[in-house]
Amino acid sequence: MKITELNNAYQVSDIDLYNDDECLELGRIVADKCVVFVDKANIDEKRLYEIQTKWGDPSRAIINKYVFERRLKGEHWKDMLRNMFYITNEVKDFRDGMARVSYKTNKRGKPTGIFTNGELDWHSDQQGTHESQRVIGLMSISDTKGSQTSFLCTNKMYEALNHEDKSVIDELVTVWAWDGGSMSKDLIPEQLEIVKAHMCPVDGMECPLVDQTATGKKGIKYPSHSFSHFRGMSVEESVKYRKHLWSLLDKDEYKWTNNWEDNQIVFMDQNITLHARPTNVKQGDGRTMTRMITHVNKLYEQAAAFDYVMYAGDKMSHDDFAELVDQQRRKDYYGHAA
Repeated sequence: MKITELNNAYQVSDIDLYNDDECLELGRIVADKCVVFVDKANIDEKRLYEIQTKWGDPSRAIINKYVFERRLKGEHWKDMLRNMFYITNEVKDFRDGMARVSYKTNKRGKPTGIFTNGELDWHSDQQGTHESQRVIGLMSISDTKGSQTSFLCTNKMYEALNHEDKSVIDELVTVWAWDGGSMSKDLIPEQLEIVKAHMCPVDGMECPLVDQTATGKKGIKYPSHSFSHFRGMSVEESVKYRKHLWSLLDKDEYKWTNNWEDNQIVFMDQNITLHARPTNVKQGDGRTMTRMITHVNKLYEQAAAFDYVMYAGDKMSHDDFAELVDQQRRKDYYGHAA
């Protein structure tokens, strides 16, 4: 196995992705290096699923998981459940953690992917959820040439902070509020529902601004979207400070962009790493990508999934959180919570 340093990312080559021992080592590299590129992967979605579930348990946004398992049910959840089937139908044997990202439509005219083929601004998965390290394997399947994805691991920025900024950042807690899906102007209602469940299913979710990988590499969970404010700061102060943070992050030396070809994979951390799609591919709906999301708890015991959500200054169990979201959705759907 050969590792080559790119621009704040790494390429792994000479790897046999059907060799379990090599794949376990790949997982340790991904957990530590944050952005890892594998060209000419020569595997299918089933094998991607197998590789990442050797690293850790599959990850699905809490509300999506509860709806899919029918722990949240009722008329007010039917559309959500239907939408989730659309984006996982092509990977129905690996639905736990895997979904299509492309916009290719099915014969009913519904999208089989989470996003359209328009641009996507900087974001990370499940931004509003405080969680142990999760990684995404983003794999190109077909018609991907001409599209790009950019990646930004925040570790180098964090390590370069002056004492004043680091002392402030280390204490900050981000408070989240759903912003309607501003990360993409092209999302349709079916996709917006799923993205909201991933990003911020209810206003008031919280997480520390500083986060880390399972190997202890620190960075920030930059609140690119669905940002309300930093706890203890006014909205005006928070927006100003977030702008300052972006001025420190928005540098070419921290970014790497992949020009996609079919049969590639980029593995990326979600705790201190952002990604974006700077290209707009609208010539057709054939661009097909898949993504797999897992924890890395089988490689690092301390990286087990959290059993709580931070909300309104306190820790809340997943069951209590799901009930809170259910009450809000009932209110929105029926006009009352009961």
